[in-house]
Amino acid sequence: MNMTKNKMVLLVITVGVLVSLVFAESSWHIISNIFEGRTEVAKVQLLNIYPDSTTPFPNAAVTGQPFTVKIDVENPNPITINGWIMVNFTKTGITLDDVSIYSSAAYKGYQLNIQKKGVYGNTLVFSISVNYLPDPYFNFQPGLNANVTYFTVQYNTEGTYDWSLAVYQ
Repeated sequence: MNMTKNKMVLLVITVGVLVSLVFAESSWHIISNIFEGRTEVAKVQLLNIYPDSTTPFPNAAVTGQPFTVKIDVENPNPITINGWIMVNFTKTGITLDDVSIYSSAAYKGYQLNIQKKGVYGNTLVFSISVNYLPDPYFNFQPGLNANVTYFTVQYNTEGTYDWSLAVYQ
């Protein structure tokens, strides 16, 4: 039987692991009943995020003129999903100062934490979370989470901007 070096090493490791498991099992002394079960894990369905119908993004704006966006998030899953909100603006040659986002909103009594994550290529990325350290997430319960929060956008530089909203973890 002609074995390659890699196969021989794999065989030695496998035998070593099996021998170790036999010795480990003989040294365990279970002193309780064995609690067992089975869990079926399904793929989570994507959340649907969009501006509330009363406050859409405008098709045209002028520099320095803020507008407010309210966020709705629909959760089709049977469990609460936790996440942060991401807002992106894309424009050729975008800089950190081209767009500002701020908010006086509170989520479950806590102020929002809005951070400019930076410019990646031609995209300026903002992250919105809850300013509460043990749980900085928005908790999207099953069904429609109407008016989860709101924030104000202000374009500071002329140009054509593409924008996007998303929930991330």
